[in-house]
Amino acid sequence: MHKDEAAARLARQASDALAEMLEHTRAHPADADRFDWSSDALDELARAVLTIGEIADRVTARSLVDRDDPDGVVDAARELATVIVRRRNSLLAENAAARLRRSRMVPVRRAG
Repeated sequence: MHKDEAAARLARQASDALAEMLEHTRAHPADADRFDWSSDALDELARAVLTIGEIADRVTARSLVDRDDPDGVVDAARELATVIVRRRNSLLAENAAARLRRSRMVPVRRAG
Protein backbone atom coordinates (compact mmCIF):
# COMPACT_ATOMS: atom_id res chain seq x y z
CA MET A 1 0.00 0.00 0.00
CA HIS A 2 1.36 3.41 -1.00
CA LYS A 3 0.80 6.51 1.12
CA ASP A 4 -0.01 9.66 -0.86
CA GLU A 5 2.32 12.12 0.85
CA ALA A 6 1.59 14.86 -1.70
CA ALA A 7 -2.14 14.75 -0.93
CA ALA A 8 -1.48 14.80 2.81
CA ARG A 9 0.93 17.74 2.40
CA LEU A 10 -1.63 19.70 0.34
CA ALA A 11 -4.38 19.01 2.86
CA ARG A 12 -2.08 20.13 5.68
CA GLN A 13 -1.29 23.36 3.79
CA ALA A 14 -5.02 24.02 3.36
CA SER A 15 -5.61 23.35 7.04
CA ASP A 16 -2.72 25.63 8.01
CA ALA A 17 -4.05 28.39 5.74
CA LEU A 18 -7.49 28.15 7.36
CA ALA A 19 -5.93 28.26 10.83
CA GLU A 20 -3.98 31.36 9.77
CA MET A 21 -7.20 32.93 8.52
CA LEU A 22 -8.82 32.23 11.88
CA GLU A 23 -6.03 34.17 13.57
CA HIS A 24 -6.37 36.95 11.00
CA THR A 25 -10.11 37.32 11.69
CA ARG A 26 -9.39 37.89 15.37
CA ALA A 27 -7.17 40.84 14.48
CA HIS A 28 -9.44 42.74 12.07
CA PRO A 29 -9.67 46.50 12.63
CA ALA A 30 -12.42 47.49 15.07
CA ASP A 31 -13.58 50.35 12.87
CA ALA A 32 -13.73 48.28 9.67
CA ASP A 33 -17.09 47.90 7.94
CA ARG A 34 -18.17 44.36 8.75
CA PHE A 35 -19.57 43.66 5.29
CA ASP A 36 -16.68 45.11 3.34
CA TRP A 37 -14.22 43.30 5.57
CA SER A 38 -15.86 39.88 5.37
CA SER A 39 -17.84 39.54 2.13
CA ASP A 40 -14.99 38.32 -0.06
CA ALA A 41 -13.70 36.02 2.65
CA LEU A 42 -17.15 34.46 3.12
CA ASP A 43 -17.48 33.88 -0.62
CA GLU A 44 -14.10 32.16 -0.75
CA LEU A 45 -14.86 30.10 2.35
CA ALA A 46 -18.09 28.84 0.77
CA ARG A 47 -16.11 27.89 -2.33
CA ALA A 48 -13.48 26.15 -0.18
CA VAL A 49 -16.13 24.16 1.69
CA LEU A 50 -17.53 22.87 -1.61
CA THR A 51 -14.06 21.86 -2.74
CA ILE A 52 -13.36 20.09 0.56
CA GLY A 53 -16.62 18.14 0.20
CA GLU A 54 -15.74 17.07 -3.33
CA ILE A 55 -12.26 15.99 -2.29
CA ALA A 56 -13.57 13.98 0.67
CA ASP A 57 -16.07 12.35 -1.67
CA ARG A 58 -13.35 11.37 -4.14
CA VAL A 59 -10.88 10.23 -1.48
CA THR A 60 -13.45 7.87 0.01
CA ALA A 61 -14.72 6.84 -3.44
CA ARG A 62 -18.20 7.43 -2.03
CA SER A 63 -19.37 8.86 -5.32
CA LEU A 64 -18.67 5.51 -6.99
CA VAL A 65 -20.70 3.59 -4.43
CA ASP A 66 -23.88 5.59 -3.87
CA ARG A 67 -24.61 8.74 -5.87
CA ASP A 68 -27.95 9.32 -4.12
CA ASP A 69 -26.64 9.25 -0.54
CA PRO A 70 -28.70 11.96 1.22
CA ASP A 71 -26.23 12.10 4.10
CA GLY A 72 -23.17 12.36 1.88
CA VAL A 73 -20.29 14.70 2.52
CA VAL A 74 -20.91 16.63 -0.71
CA ASP A 75 -24.49 17.36 0.33
CA ALA A 76 -23.35 18.41 3.80
CA ALA A 77 -20.67 20.65 2.28
CA ARG A 78 -23.27 22.18 -0.04
CA GLU A 79 -25.52 22.90 2.95
CA LEU A 80 -22.65 24.54 4.87
CA ALA A 81 -21.67 26.62 1.83
CA THR A 82 -25.30 27.75 1.55
CA VAL A 83 -25.33 28.80 5.21
CA ILE A 84 -22.11 30.76 4.69
CA VAL A 85 -23.57 32.55 1.65
CA ARG A 86 -26.75 33.31 3.61
CA ARG A 87 -24.61 34.86 6.35
CA ARG A 88 -22.88 37.00 3.75
CA ASN A 89 -26.22 38.06 2.29
CA SER A 90 -27.59 38.97 5.71
CA LEU A 91 -24.53 41.16 6.25
CA LEU A 92 -25.23 42.80 2.89
CA ALA A 93 -28.81 43.54 3.94
CA GLU A 94 -27.67 44.91 7.32
CA ASN A 95 -25.05 47.07 5.62
CA ALA A 96 -27.56 48.47 3.11
CA ALA A 97 -30.05 49.25 5.89
CA ALA A 98 -27.37 50.96 7.99
CA ARG A 99 -26.25 53.08 5.05
CA LEU A 100 -29.84 54.09 4.36
CA ARG A 101 -30.34 55.09 8.02
CA ARG A 102 -27.13 57.12 7.98
CA SER A 103 -28.10 58.88 4.76
CA ARG A 104 -31.44 59.90 6.30
CA MET A 105 -29.67 61.33 9.33
CA VAL A 106 -27.54 63.74 7.31
CA PRO A 107 -29.28 67.11 6.98
CA VAL A 108 -29.89 68.20 3.43
CA ARG A 109 -28.93 71.77 2.61
CA ARG A 110 -31.29 73.53 0.30
CA ALA A 111 -30.10 76.11 -2.18
CA GLY A 112 -31.68 79.43 -1.83
